[in-house]
Amino acid sequence: MYPITLVVVASLLMTLESKGELVEVLQINSNLSLDIQLEKKVIHSDDKQTIHFFLKDISNNNKTIDARIEGNIIYLSGMAESFSLNINNNKLYSYSWTINPKIQSYGTVLLEVNVIYDGSKSNIANLSFSIVDDTSNINKNDKNKHT
Repeated sequence: MYPITLVVVASLLMTLESKGELVEVLQINSNLSLDIQLEKKVIHSDDKQTIHFFLKDISNNNKTIDARIEGNIIYLSGMAESFSLNINNNKLYSYSWTINPKIQSYGTVLLEVNVIYDGSKSNIANLSFSIVDDTSNINKNDKNKHT
């Protein structure tokens, strides 16, 4: 039974990796894990960023597992955006947002992810991604045109 379970888990991880950059695989309890992935580790201001969640129960009892994901997107300016998703096992969930250049045009953005499962809340991941400064390339190109 265990080798089959491991093959299934490995297959799910390969599927997730092909859709984006796998960031975290977190064990919530002995049978339940949560995969978290960012679509992009480096992004441009005004682009869309997406974070994916996949909750899986490896106990093979086919029971539906419900959990709640709560997250905070924290910008360098100190502004934060919160999101919340109710998720079930064996289904991919996503949250997307557009990077607002008025809030942050470059630098690191932090993501805090919490899971609420079976009445308890725990911080399960602290992730980050970078916003590339497009204006520095534009300014360099403009200078090159004038010289």
